[in-house]
Amino acid sequence: MTQQASPNRFLRTLMTVFLSLTAAVTLLGGIGTTCVAFKAENFGPKMATLVPVKPIFQILVFVSIAAAIYGIYSIVMLGKGRQKSYNMTLAFLLVGLISSGIQYYYSATLRGSTAPNNVRLYLTALTLVLFLLTRLPSVREKFNYESSNQGGGPAGLRSAGGAALVLCGLTTLTTPLWVQSSHVIAGVNTANVLLIPLLVAGALQITAGIALLRNHKVEGILRHSAAAECVPASSSTS
Repeated sequence: MTQQASPNRFLRTLMTVFLSLTAAVTLLGGIGTTCVAFKAENFGPKMATLVPVKPIFQILVFVSIAAAIYGIYSIVMLGKGRQKSYNMTLAFLLVGLISSGIQYYYSATLRGSTAPNNVRLYLTALTLVLFLLTRLPSVREKFNYESSNQGGGPAGLRSAGGAALVLCGLTTLTTPLWVQSSHVIAGVNTANVLLIPLLVAGALQITAGIALLRNHKVEGILRHSAAAECVPASSSTS
């Protein structure tokens, strides 16, 4: 590995983590909005102010979930260096930002609070800016997304994807904690309504992430072993 490849891999891994977190928060945002989108009148007077825009929120639920699923797929394609993967990921970020922005506007206007959707909006905006910056001429070669040889190729993808999945899993598992301040109604944390799906999804993400990291490590050991075995063989033939 060259000296330049190591920092390039780190930057690609960091970008993958930001993208994966954004996809996870987009998915959680879509699922979490379901309660208000369909039964806003059942969650206190503040949420009841969103009743007139329930149809809009229902559309945002489906758009957000679809965008998140497409985002996860595009991030995987991006890591594999597939053609048009950059544009696919950019489309996911733009749709996620617009849908989150619309929800932010109505929440701020009607109920006077934007949490926790504000976290999603800010994270998506930050990730979009960082993602666009990777296209600048001065840094573009470090983020050659459509070349599987850049930054470790498929092996680099598994390492970065594994770390990102573990991070997303932890985010999913702890959702009832970090959204508690905006989801407590009459002393009850309404985020716990989705506690079982959140625990299952978080556990699956962490398990998949650990499996990817473990496979990456095992493949590295096997690769080094194979290389070591080839050295004596080449020496004997000479």
